[in-house]
Amino acid sequence: MPKLSVCIPVEPDQAAPSFLVDTLLARSGVDLEVIVSLFESSQDSAAALYEKAASDPRLTILPPAPANITAAQLWIGTVNAAKGDWVTIVAPDDMLDPDLAKLIAHVEETRPTADAIGWNSFQISPTASRGTKTAVAIPVQHKVSEIDKASMLDAFFNWTAAPQTPKVPFGLFHGALKRSLVESILSASAPTSWLTPVPRFEWTARTVLFANELALSHRPMSATSTTPYRPVAVRSALEGFPLDGSIGLTAAIAEIQARVLSELGSEWGGFNENFVRSCSVDCILEHDPAVFEQRCQGYHAALQRMPGGEQLLPYFQPKYYPEQPDDRRRGLVGQTLLVDRFIGNAQTAQEFYSVVSSILAPIFVITDQKAPAKEA
Repeated sequence: MPKLSVCIPVEPDQAAPSFLVDTLLARSGVDLEVIVSLFESSQDSAAALYEKAASDPRLTILPPAPANITAAQLWIGTVNAAKGDWVTIVAPDDMLDPDLAKLIAHVEETRPTADAIGWNSFQISPTASRGTKTAVAIPVQHKVSEIDKASMLDAFFNWTAAPQTPKVPFGLFHGALKRSLVESILSASAPTSWLTPVPRFEWTARTVLFANELALSHRPMSATSTTPYRPVAVRSALEGFPLDGSIGLTAAIAEIQARVLSELGSEWGGFNENFVRSCSVDCILEHDPAVFEQRCQGYHAALQRMPGGEQLLPYFQPKYYPEQPDDRRRGLVGQTLLVDRFIGNAQTAQEFYSVVSSILAPIFVITDQKAPAKEA
């Protein structure tokens, strides 16, 4: 049984993850398996993957997924095929450090009760304009720390110090969960579970609720290829709940929070000043004036319909920006090194991680092991 299962669900608008898979399986000593799930529409781009799967037993390609299933169902189907002690999910254009399994083994030795490992993945948009100056933070520290579960519950469900989304680096997407935790989460599912266009945040919600111990790697272990959220006409399964994925990303997360807590017999207490400010940020990040206006109107109407919404509306103050403001900060700032978004001429998340991996602490330094011998 491998230490880690890397699950890569490929959605209809995505190409097969050939480069990511090749990178993960480039070395013979990595203790992981890769599970790829595709829709029929992605088969044409997967020829190289099928060829690799025929010669490398660490790669499994699942039968084509039915065309009518949701992203959340695709994720669960992929996870159910995993055999590893730990499981993670990434997207085809993302990058994951091939040495993650070694870090997991280190966590097992040093924090045996931890069942969720998180890190702050680099957020890289492949369509970012080189004309906009942007900084990316690289943490200086590289230790693994236990994170107080209560603080993560507060950060996620109460939107404490949240920008557009809660600042919680745990879950199945760009995080690693122990198989026992994955099974507990799935076994506790209800008929209303996973009815969301953003399953990554439902996994985060359930992770911080069900996890026994949270371990944070201060060293980033991945890079996420980001794309703007586009509203999806999926109404909440909670009758009369006005916030959902048809408005914006922040509203879609609120719907998850309220629904998951409802399944557990609790009420959502996150409708507060923090949340309303995050709704403003969700609007501010939209630079198309027509879309910005539509999103603002959607949030304003939904907030009014929430109990106590009229009192919180003064905190909803979105300001329109035609483009993302420059961030020219560089160098060491506190415990982070700020580097240029296009360092080493990197455009994609995979290119960015390849460049900054030479700056990040090697995994053997974190795990107190000797440097690995280079393969011939």
